[in-house]
Amino acid sequence: EPSTVAATTAGVTSPPAPPVPGDAPRAAATFGSKRRGTATPLRAARRGVAAAAAARALQPPVAEYKNTPFGQWPTEGEMGLAWHDAATAPYVDLIVAGAGPAGVSLAQRVASQGFRVCVVDPDPLAVWVNNYGVWLDEFQEFGLEDCLHMVWPKAQVWLDEGEEGIKYLNRPFGRVDRPKLKRKMLAACKEHGVTFLKKGVESVTHAGGSSTVKMADGSTLQCSLVLDATGHKRKLVEFDKEFNPGYQGAYGIIAEVESHPFELDTMLFMDWRDGHTAGRPEMKAANEKLPTFLYAMPFSKTKVFLEETSLVARPAIGFQELKERLQARMEHYGIKVTKIEEEEYCLIPMGGVLPTYPQRVLACGGTAGMVHPSTGFMMSQMLGNMPRVADAIVEQLSAPADKATDADMPKRPRNEAEADCMAERVWAATWPVERIRQRTFLTFGMELLLSLDLAQTRRFFGAFFTLRYPLWSGFLSLRLGFLQLIGFGLEFFMNSSNESRGKLLQFGVPGLIAILWELSPTLFPTSIYPTAGRNLREIKAAEDARVQQQLAEGAAPRTSAPEREEQPVGAAK
Repeated sequence: EPSTVAATTAGVTSPPAPPVPGDAPRAAATFGSKRRGTATPLRAARRGVAAAAAARALQPPVAEYKNTPFGQWPTEGEMGLAWHDAATAPYVDLIVAGAGPAGVSLAQRVASQGFRVCVVDPDPLAVWVNNYGVWLDEFQEFGLEDCLHMVWPKAQVWLDEGEEGIKYLNRPFGRVDRPKLKRKMLAACKEHGVTFLKKGVESVTHAGGSSTVKMADGSTLQCSLVLDATGHKRKLVEFDKEFNPGYQGAYGIIAEVESHPFELDTMLFMDWRDGHTAGRPEMKAANEKLPTFLYAMPFSKTKVFLEETSLVARPAIGFQELKERLQARMEHYGIKVTKIEEEEYCLIPMGGVLPTYPQRVLACGGTAGMVHPSTGFMMSQMLGNMPRVADAIVEQLSAPADKATDADMPKRPRNEAEADCMAERVWAATWPVERIRQRTFLTFGMELLLSLDLAQTRRFFGAFFTLRYPLWSGFLSLRLGFLQLIGFGLEFFMNSSNESRGKLLQFGVPGLIAILWELSPTLFPTSIYPTAGRNLREIKAAEDARVQQQLAEGAAPRTSAPEREEQPVGAAK
């Protein structure tokens, strides 16, 4: 699940807004002892961090500059992972396809409750190639601040040339130590008994209450639930509409340089200046139509991460064009590269339709559409959503085990109706109605950004940067509920220039109609999740009563959800 960050913040702090009602508190990546059958310890962990998370949402934390060595990537010999043997264990409770951050973090959390979890990936120890940038307060909520090797106490945004074009932002930002984070997650997987299978997934079929995952080599493995965490490859999940997102594209380098103009204790979030296009008429015209900005992390006086980023475009700006713009910008700033340590090519789908929900295949991370539609943030969004999804899986896997009071009853779904119900409950936790409404609003924001040229983009962020801290930080960190987002939009409108207001009205009125139309199904949640208000025991009791009634009437009983023939779904797209 590669991701890079391309977003902005404001440094103006005003009286705080109240905490977001019902916003999901976030929990750390590792938890306590194994326990099968209930998610109570997980709920307690989430409640335990709720108050601290709410407090951090009101004002930015204070942080000192931090610069520690980047970690070494974990090796197979070091980690000692347990490799799955399908011959001796042909059935598991949960199969997770993909060993990225979403897959391994969810796998260890479910396994910590005593369930058998297998992560399937062609190379579970592969390097997570792209850089991850996060807000310090978000990683503090997860208990993962030790996995940041750099922390900048403040950040900087350039809208235009001159003193009036610069903004200093007071929300600390960090660069993730990806090797350390991966080592920590894999260690938790090992501790809780997660097994790994070095194969690629090809497709999945469902029958008799179980799912059978077919591997690229033709072998199979069965499970009660299967989750797709293959990132933007989306190997197993199904879509019922065309996937037509915007794209955040970026080309970056980690380089040793003779010198650079950036302050060491300040992160450069966005640089929209276009002095580097002077004397390059074609580049200037292209940048005015589809603007890009510089995103920079200074590591030392002679080492820096530089990335030319397109916030969102459809279709995406090509990597070669991004590379040429970055080279022109470095030349303009007098940055002379002596050595390139890493090159980064990043393309993130933003917005677009969600996977069909509910469906039998579960999803998390980029596969589930958890990328912030307006900014491209993903790492923190995934880690914030993961506990809710994992806890729902634990609860659903616990239900068959709780019912299996007789020795001969399987501790797994017994039929397709039961398995469908379990999957639906997990999807209801993955995309609850409030989050669907929130995402619809944020996708509208993405569509607005797609329509802006360079001058309009500068005015847009000029208004955004002067919003109150709880609004802009809440927007970027998905802490605002749908009604709060409406309030955000109204305050943003009042903060905007007259010219920007005209653009907002021109785009916003038809957009509002589209939002209302898209949100109409959420007025009746049972139309999305029909069994959301019923537990498995109630569903089974209703089915038993119906069969008994048919028998009393002398009719042959028929199941309300006949077993389906195995049909492959989600073959590699």
